[in-house]
Amino acid sequence: MKEFQERMKILLKDDYNLFVEALKKDDQKALYLNIRKDNGEHVLKSQYIQKHPYVPLGYYFDEKNYHPGRSPYYLAGLYYIQEPSAMLVATKMPIEKDDYVLDMCGAPGGKSCMVANKLGPQGLLIANDINLSRAKVLSENIERFGVDQAIVTSTDPQRFSSILPGFFDKIILDAPCSGEGMFRSKDLAEATWSLDKVHECAAIQKRLIDTAYKLLKPGGLLMYSTCTYSVEENEDNVRYAINQYDMELIPLVHEGGMSEGIDMPEAIRCYPHRYQGEGQFMALLQKHGHEENHKYKAIKPKISHDVQNVVARFYQDNLNVALPQSLYENNGHVYKILPQFPDLGKIQILRRGLYLGEVRKNYFIPSYSLALSLKKEDFQHYYDFSEDSMEIKQWIHGEALPARGGKGYGAILVDGYPLSFYKESNAIKNLFPKGLRR
Repeated sequence: MKEFQERMKILLKDDYNLFVEALKKDDQKALYLNIRKDNGEHVLKSQYIQKHPYVPLGYYFDEKNYHPGRSPYYLAGLYYIQEPSAMLVATKMPIEKDDYVLDMCGAPGGKSCMVANKLGPQGLLIANDINLSRAKVLSENIERFGVDQAIVTSTDPQRFSSILPGFFDKIILDAPCSGEGMFRSKDLAEATWSLDKVHECAAIQKRLIDTAYKLLKPGGLLMYSTCTYSVEENEDNVRYAINQYDMELIPLVHEGGMSEGIDMPEAIRCYPHRYQGEGQFMALLQKHGHEENHKYKAIKPKISHDVQNVVARFYQDNLNVALPQSLYENNGHVYKILPQFPDLGKIQILRRGLYLGEVRKNYFIPSYSLALSLKKEDFQHYYDFSEDSMEIKQWIHGEALPARGGKGYGAILVDGYPLSFYKESNAIKNLFPKGLRR
């Protein structure tokens, strides 16, 4: 690590010793609320949280005394736990309600879920990760947030170029990097660092910038970010974008402890000795040029009459909301899709809109994501338990509960927030996902 230390001494000059001391301290923990959940701030333990001054709905929390990730509120999708500097990336991106947004390297999903917080029903988010196992985690987090405007994919982003050129209003490129900014919180980042890795990452990042430029509309914005300090991966790549393409650097607002880029005052750098978080770089670029006449094929609803009737009967018998207008079925799995969803051809899709559940023979099994997308008043039948109740502990563990005289499907709620569906007959059968039980 001597080579990294020498590089940081040159970069930080008189601040280097403060930087080293900051790396010896515990890393900061933070979360932000899901805007879809009413009054979510009331479930947080006020004595252990501090409002994030620059992230709407964001909070720092005291991990030594408070563990929100262990709470059933987390499993009910009330908030996302994310590193506080990383929160700034989606916060600083000016998302409009009806934007079409691509999160190119989206896993594990913190930026994607924050983008979804900003989108309206006419908006679109394509959240992608080239690594399938990471994309599955991304899909799970999108599911837990109850997002219905998102498509989750796992592909090389370059494959979008022939399908969706000039399609996106906004792109977030949180590029794979050498990870220098995560040395305090992730031991592996430090163990795998090398100067060769810095140069390798910088080359990959340039190729991703090439792809992002092709996918942006003229006038569209690219948020380029990394969690590293190297100029080669940060400012040099931003200059590459400006010199190679018709792009302009848009100044970002600097607030408490955020530093300017190296010879690039429009960009933001976060250092742990100046800002309450880990290392982060971000720069906002706008594409110029003239709009080209591209044609995009929208995905069409696809569901058999019999399957739709089964789902419609479930909605009529168990819910107080109308059946979505556009449904898409794939081997019995049913999704709510939106008119703005593009046809992505042969790209691997993990989640196409809101997953409603599965039809087997002549009955419908509702999904976890459907439960989390609804509110208490949307269910005809439910049982509501407190966060620390024995019933909720048993439910999350995967146990059935004793029957209470009801029949059919309903929701288990934790203090009024949906946690999952149940099916009641001789017992209250547990439909909480097996992979999340603990």
